Amino acid sequence: MIAGDFEHLVRERVANPFFVLAVAPDAAVAEIERQGQRLLAELAAGLEGARRYPTPFGARERTPELVRVAIAELRDPVRRLAHEWWARGLAAPAQSAGVRPPERTTVADRARGAKRLGAAP
Repeated sequence: MIAGDFEHLVRERVANPFFVLAVAPDAAVAEIERQGQRLLAELAAGLEGARRYPTPFGARERTPELVRVAIAELRDPVRRLAHEWWARGLAAPAQSAGVRPPERTTVADRARGAKRLGAAP
């Protein structure tokens, strides 16, 4: 593999739609759409926090075009599956180092927990 191929491969991996949109690989379609629209609005407003996104290779610049491409990529089920695979694989070193991703709970999970504690959901 020559240097140009390696650079192209790294560029593809850091532009993973899940990293660009800052959503988990198991995010629902509605969550992906909401996050994409929120980021586009923040970028249009010039908010500094929206201009960069973290990757396993360091922070990268986020542009409106990159956000639109990320949303489109995740709308295609086959492409989404490939991006999920890469996002999970690239996130694995952080998880094996003892860094746990935030817990994802649903309304049903919270209701079950409240019932166990004797509280109303």
